Parts: sequence; structure tokens; C-alpha cells
Amino acid sequence: MIPKELFAGYVKDALSHFYSPGQLQIHPLVELLVAQNVAQETRGQCLRQIVLEAVESLRPTEKVAFGRPEWLGYRVMWLRYVEGLEQAEVCQQLGLGRTSFYEHYRQALEAVVSLLWERYQKEHSSLRGQGGGTPRLAPEELAREEAIRAAHSSGRQSVSLSTMLEGVKETILPLARNYGLELLVQAPATLPTTFADPAILRQILLNVLTEALALAAERTLELTITLSDTNTVWRLRGLAASKVAERDLEHSTGFVVSQGLLQVYQGRLWLERNERGAPVLSFEVPIARPKIILVIDDNADTLDLYQRYLQPQGFTLRVARNGDEVRSLLEKTTPDLILLDVLMPQQDGWDILQRLKTMPETANVPVVICSVLSQPHLALALGAAKVLQKPIAQETLVQAVQALLAQEDRKD
Repeated sequence: MIPKELFAGYVKDALSHFYSPGQLQIHPLVELLVAQNVAQETRGQCLRQIVLEAVESLRPTEKVAFGRPEWLGYRVMWLRYVEGLEQAEVCQQLGLGRTSFYEHYRQALEAVVSLLWERYQKEHSSLRGQGGGTPRLAPEELAREEAIRAAHSSGRQSVSLSTMLEGVKETILPLARNYGLELLVQAPATLPTTFADPAILRQILLNVLTEALALAAERTLELTITLSDTNTVWRLRGLAASKVAERDLEHSTGFVVSQGLLQVYQGRLWLERNERGAPVLSFEVPIARPKIILVIDDNADTLDLYQRYLQPQGFTLRVARNGDEVRSLLEKTTPDLILLDVLMPQQDGWDILQRLKTMPETANVPVVICSVLSQPHLALALGAAKVLQKPIAQETLVQAVQALLAQEDRKD
């Protein structure tokens, strides 16, 4: 089974693409939630219905009068995703402030994720055999799940795609020569960096190229790389349609594993047809800088804990132990999210929070209060986006950080 936090990310992504049939058709949740006997062309529609039913499950019973607070979570999700309203429009229609919106949204999203997670667990369990609980999954699906677990737990760093491409070409060329093939690469002179585990990203490229070499139509296989604002798009042309059909490419181990690994990095892999009907193997590698989290805390043990919890998830941490260090760091960079302790000497967290919310560069940066104190109402009133009481479990912290950053991304 995949980790729950990764599953939660899939659910949020499916909601954000609720009316994008192409995205839902190839979405990772299709393989996790949609029955295998559903026709391929309707699997995306089936996933949308499953997600819609999960949202609809939040609807209060008829005994709860419409307009009562119990309706807010359901209405926030319905208006935001089913009706497709922007956050500001939802707030205006429901009379909610930004903080209240986030709180109702978070609770409703957690409920939807939990419901779908339970469904996934049941589906996964139903595939287990009677002897020793061994999953009766196809070998490629077992390989995919194992690869995803490895990718999700691995560390990430900035990776030069240009350097990565040169290394992969050097590795793959002996195999190309064995096939009697020439690999032609058309790419910009300089490719951007991405943020990933370099070993896993290298394996993705090798997997896809290995599959493509075995499917080449003639003596030349062409790899074209183009850039967009957020992605590098890689397309392999020169595949034989008969070989693609015979191999059942989309269910081969290399394809399935690479598809799963790319999804961990918010990329995707798919098989398409060009204007002449010839098969083209395509994939996207996102261009993404790591999210920067500013941690304001004077406790060395807590700082070490945050490093161990958050760095493997691909976040870059900046540390400030007092107000002076906060000011110095903010002169150099603007974080994407701030974790703030309350009990600190000389200047407490409440004072720092108020300053952060009055400074233009940090006024809209979500702040999570992390403290042994339990004063959520004060924290939210001062502009905090979330309150977590120490000691904080790893899953709780990671989910809170990922949820808030995802909300900020959707507003951009």
C-alpha cells in the first residue's frame, strides 16, 4: 500500500482536476479506487463519481437545518470543487473569513481523504489471497508500489536535468547499439533544474528509454525535450505501432513503475498519438524549486526533529532562534510557510506573529503556531493559519504543512 500522506495528495490533486477528463483518465487514483473491470474509456468518469460521492457524504442529514455551522464543511467543498468557485467567491457566498475558510476546508478535506482511504484499504485487502495474506497483484503493480514507497521516503535535492540527461545518454547508448539504433536528442542548450532524488529520477529516464528502444520502428529513435513555465516535456518518437500493441506497453513493468515514480514528483507519463496516428511515448518532469519553510524556535531538539520530519519530504528549512534572526533571514528570502513557537526568550511568538502579519512580504505567508500552549483562538485571531500542540507527531506536521502549501499553490 502507498503511504497515506501520498494518497491524500492524490485526492487533493483529483479535486483540483475535477472537470479535467484527460487528467482524471490517467490519474493515479484510477488504479487505486476504480475497479479493474471498468472500461478504460470510462475510468476517469468513474473516478469523478467516486470523488463526488465522497464530497456528498459530508452533507448533513435532514435533521440539521440548512445554514447551521454543520453545513459549512460540505458547502465549502461543494462550492470550491463541484461548482468550481475560487476561494474568494466561496468566502463571499458563505460569509467566511480566510482563516475560517481554511479551517472548514481542512476538516472537510480530511474527512474526504479518510473516506476514500478506507475505500482504498478495502480494495487493497480484497486483492489479498487466502494464504498468508500475500497480495494477488500483478508483478508490475507490486513493483510500482514498492518503487513509490522508496521514492516517497527518499531525500530530494536540486538536480540539473542537463547533467542528468548526459549521464543517462552515456548509460543507454551501449543498449541502443545492441539494437542497431541511433538515439537522436533534440533539447534546449540548457535545461532547468528539478527537485527530486537523483538516483530515482535517473531510473525513471532509463526505464522509459529502455522501453522505447525495444519498440523502435526503424533505426532511429528521437527524443525531443521542450519547456513550459512549470514542466519539461519529453517525447519519444519513432515507435512501431504493432510493437506497442503487442507489448501492451501501458501495463508493462517499466511503464507502470515509471508512471508511479513520476507521480510522486508531480509528473506524469502517458502514451499518445500524433497527427498521423503514430504512437508517442511522453512524460513530464516538473520544474520546481523546493518550498522554503522558516522555523522560528529556540529549542535545538525541536529544530532537529523538524529537520528529520520535513527534509525527506523535499522542503528546505531556514532556522531563526529569535526576532533578530527572523529579520535577517527575511531580508534574504521570503518563505512559503512559517512554523512558529510561542515560548521564546526576549520576544515571544505572539509578538513575532503580529509583526509577520503587518509586514507586506510575509502578510500572506501561512503561519503555523507550534507550541506546548493551547491557545488556538488567540493564534487564529492574530492571523495564524493553523495551530499544532507540541509534541507533534510526524504525520500530523507533514500533513498540515502539505495541506497549507497546496492551498497556497491553488491561489496562485
